[in-house]
Amino acid sequence: MPLGDEKHKLIYDELVNILGKEYVSVDPAVIEAYNRESQTPAFLIKGKPEFIVLPESTEDVQQIVKLAERYRFPYSVIGSGLLLAVVSAAKPYWCIIDSKRMDGLEIDEKNMYAVIEPYVTHAQLQAEAMKVGLYNGVPEAGAQSSALANHIFAGMHGTGFRTGYASRNVLGLEWVLPSGDIFRTGSLSNSGYDYFWGEGPGPDARGILRGLIGHRGAFGIITKVAVKLYPWPGPSVLPTEGVAPLKKSEMPRERFRWYLFTYPTFDGAIEAMREISKSEIGTMVHRWPPIYYNWWWAKSKEEYWNTWVDEYWQKNVNNCVAVCTWGFASETQVEYEEKVLIQIIADTGGKMIPEEVYQRWVPYTAGNWFRDTNGNRMARPAGGYYISDMAIDSLDDCIRNFEAGWPILDKYTPPLLDSQHPAWVVPYDFGHCALSEMDVPREKEDEADLIVIGGILNDVIGKSMESGVPAFLLSTSPYDRSGSAFANIHLLVARLKHALDPYNLANPTRFISMDKMDESEF
Repeated sequence: MPLGDEKHKLIYDELVNILGKEYVSVDPAVIEAYNRESQTPAFLIKGKPEFIVLPESTEDVQQIVKLAERYRFPYSVIGSGLLLAVVSAAKPYWCIIDSKRMDGLEIDEKNMYAVIEPYVTHAQLQAEAMKVGLYNGVPEAGAQSSALANHIFAGMHGTGFRTGYASRNVLGLEWVLPSGDIFRTGSLSNSGYDYFWGEGPGPDARGILRGLIGHRGAFGIITKVAVKLYPWPGPSVLPTEGVAPLKKSEMPRERFRWYLFTYPTFDGAIEAMREISKSEIGTMVHRWPPIYYNWWWAKSKEEYWNTWVDEYWQKNVNNCVAVCTWGFASETQVEYEEKVLIQIIADTGGKMIPEEVYQRWVPYTAGNWFRDTNGNRMARPAGGYYISDMAIDSLDDCIRNFEAGWPILDKYTPPLLDSQHPAWVVPYDFGHCALSEMDVPREKEDEADLIVIGGILNDVIGKSMESGVPAFLLSTSPYDRSGSAFANIHLLVARLKHALDPYNLANPTRFISMDKMDESEF
């Protein structure tokens, strides 16, 4: 890339005029820090940025975007900095907009929503919301992830059975378009109104943002968003006991109760989830595979591998459904839901796990699902992990997804580490849809990643194109590559992209590669 040429110097000087020298960097050491992170394989990072900037406000972002349009340089934005695969540099003069100075958080206790900026993590949002008896939803990516990003990108929540897919909890938002115009949606679109309402203007502009993983900044930059909060029946601070890694966290039993019960078959566990969904009881409902229990429970690599080889979790929690009931209304609600759940377990042929297994898991690990969902623990045994495939459809479709995905996983194990056909199932919105996910432990080595992850990406995308059933990994490929198999969606996306970003500067190539599109098509 042309680091140091006349255009580079001109852009740098203008960025310094906007933000100040301390918030603009072209230092190779700083730039290198934006080139690696825990989740992204090295081969998916296309290049290094030439500028790192740290805006403080929506107006700062607006000026940067207008400057990009004037001098024709590409840019992308990061929240907490995870998943560089979708924001790393792909063209010359690339500018990464790091939002770490944008960390505003306000809670409207009366109307039950929070207004957040990009660098507010889920842990921060939850901690502040819990203090006033409110709750947002636990991200499956981990407490360290950006709460704003998680609501407009991905949106999987561990409490999604009751709190729903995160993007459905988005209210009013502030959006800097690639033109530099500030677009305010929902109730914000009327001057003088607040963030309380999300729909509109017109046919609800949030529809352009939402999807399985959103537009990845290709339609502009969201600088503020209001998210719906829910009642929190627990204490203002999570109770803890002991010192890590033996720290325990158990919620008051009169308001929170965990139930873990197993079935002889995978289909039996799915049927139980379906019945629980019909009854609309519980707040968290999961079918975690045995390897997840080992991931999140083990205190060391030695303990992890010894327990896995001994098949402790495989013998005790295979086809296990985990349910946590919350007493939102009262303690009586917990008692009622327990009676209903016990009856469902009996009717569907379930069996409670042994008490010794329960005590090994719930006090030390299950409590984390109220705040962080253990995402960071998944990387401890091997140095990294990978989502080999994911789909969101019906509970029935979960079975289909695993049957299609496991052979691909087997093909690359080893060098992937043993995981014994992982199958994580999470119903959303009382079972109206469900997430099926296969996460596997991986040693983060560049050569192995190129073979394994490159191969999985190719195989899964090929499978999705052939079957016409979109999987998560398919949505990570540019629409110009996959759209022809799905109602030519790439043509619609190209028209939107061209209208909003005619110079193709907002995170080009990731969402759609406009350079590879014939303009006559759109």
